[in-house]
Amino acid sequence: MYRKINIDITKIFIKELDLSVVLWIVLSLNHKLEGVSKLQKIETERLILRAFRESDYDDLYEFLSQLEDNEFEGYPGITYENGREHLKYRVGSEEFYAIELKKSGKVIGNIYCGNRNFEAKEVGYIINKNYQRNGYASEALKAIIKTAFDKGVHRIYAECDPRNECSWRLLEKLGFKREAHFRQNVFFHRDKNGLPKWKDTYVYAMLKNDVSAISKPHERYNSQC
Repeated sequence: MYRKINIDITKIFIKELDLSVVLWIVLSLNHKLEGVSKLQKIETERLILRAFRESDYDDLYEFLSQLEDNEFEGYPGITYENGREHLKYRVGSEEFYAIELKKSGKVIGNIYCGNRNFEAKEVGYIINKNYQRNGYASEALKAIIKTAFDKGVHRIYAECDPRNECSWRLLEKLGFKREAHFRQNVFFHRDKNGLPKWKDTYVYAMLKNDVSAISKPHERYNSQC
């Protein structure tokens, strides 16, 4: 038994499908849709914040590999081969934004903006060492914060190592308030004996009413981050 279907000028004949075939088609479509992000593209004066693409891998590997010996971040042992897992995780994610330079199209870092309980978001950021001290982190973070609050988020917070002065000074400059100092609460690396290298954590947060610094003009040349 055949059924004729007309699609534009093309005539296609398909056999009646049983339930198992229909299920296979649905699962196949779902698989193909994995990696398609619904992330909203955000543009600033110099940057495009967008979903990651497969073609971003070389740029992603470049800035993640710089963190291997960085005690502030948890990216040990990254190679060009296993680093693709980090790209796979980011492509299709609705929490990781690629930071792209408008002028060149190069991806110079990423911003994390993840959902948390009670209408809150957690943010984090990484900038390629070769592009730091140009105000890119500040410019990108301002845009992310404004977008989140415009969508009804009540609270945004960030965590950083107390030794990472550039990071927490950036947060303070944007209006974040230091709410906590956790002592030796996390580790990303181990010493030569396999023991954890514990580190402290600062917690900074901003409420929707604390956005005065976000509305200031972008300070392009004197930012340290």
